[in-house]
Amino acid sequence: MAKLQTEIFVLCDHAIVSQEQKLSVIGIFDQFFVANLPASWPRMFLVAVLKGEPSQEYSLKLRLVPPQKMEPEFPDKELKLRLGQNGNANLLTELVNFPLPHAGLYKFEILTDNQKVGELEFKVNKTTATYGQDLSGKKVSN
Repeated sequence: MAKLQTEIFVLCDHAIVSQEQKLSVIGIFDQFFVANLPASWPRMFLVAVLKGEPSQEYSLKLRLVPPQKMEPEFPDKELKLRLGQNGNANLLTELVNFPLPHAGLYKFEILTDNQKVGELEFKVNKTTATYGQDLSGKKVSN
């Protein structure tokens, strides 16, 4: 049996799959800049393209690992995924009001049979708000 692996694993602003099963990923990022903590991100997508044994079903675990020395605050998510006849599958998860409790380096992990299939790191940065003006002269902050 072919070993399961991730070909793409990203956070993005938006993702869709067409009727023809074509994946579109818009606005890939790996850093958050927030003025206050804890914070929550209004909307984003977690996208993975997985490759393995054609037509095989895999039991997956999606895990979020918080920054070092922080207690895990997020439960693991159990998933079942069946790969297509070409051995590929798209995994899309919309995350709404996603909590960002602390600054630091986080990791999403995809595991099968306690073996890591993919890892995605992202960083939460605490910043101070800066103010400027838009084209009409209205005061805005970052």
